[in-house]
Amino acid sequence: MKKLLLVCVLAAGTVFGQTEQTPSKPTVTVNGTSKVFVTPDMTELNIHVSALKMNMADATKAIGDQTQNYLKILKELGFKETDVKTTNFSASKNRIYKNNGVVDSGYVVSQNLTVKFGYSQSILQKIVARFSEVKDPVDFTIGFYVSDELRGKTEADLQGKAVGDARKKASNLSTAAGVKMTTLKAIVYGADVSNPVYYKDMRMFANGEMASDGANLSFAPQEIEFQESVTVVWFVE
Repeated sequence: MKKLLLVCVLAAGTVFGQTEQTPSKPTVTVNGTSKVFVTPDMTELNIHVSALKMNMADATKAIGDQTQNYLKILKELGFKETDVKTTNFSASKNRIYKNNGVVDSGYVVSQNLTVKFGYSQSILQKIVARFSEVKDPVDFTIGFYVSDELRGKTEADLQGKAVGDARKKASNLSTAAGVKMTTLKAIVYGADVSNPVYYKDMRMFANGEMASDGANLSFAPQEIEFQESVTVVWFVE
């Protein structure tokens, strides 16, 4: 009899708790978006250095000599040696097909010299003009990208505009539904959906046919599209 009474009390307590739950307040949930096109403010110059020799030591010395020559040119253009970084070093056997078989024919050693600097039409023209004076053709690429400072400023502005877009949409929906927006309940920020940093590269080989001052070249970085999206929830009554 005591066991039966205990079960009844617990059951009654459970039913009572369920009936005391507070009903959820009505809300309006909207997604706000914003986007803008930004011109890259930074430039990356990559010079490819390589050499093919019968032994690795000679190939390594050859690209070392080339690197010192390029460093001298870059210093003449106003860059510091600390501005130049070495990337993508590689060394491998040079294999060629001969007499229906693969034959080792020396070693190929290569690396890239990378310099990053603020976008400047005149500096780029001077670089191309100077490279055109070099006896051996220079293998290089020029890329454009957005700096962290400009990226952060752009994203902050877009986030504010996305929230404003969400508020406008929520207001329109509330008016159409005959309700009134009250307090903010939540803001949900999604992942970055902007395009990759590097958007446009231009590859060229400097040679004697270029204008000596490089003024015939025009460098125009293609704009990058940035987007932001945010979901905002308001209580309504």
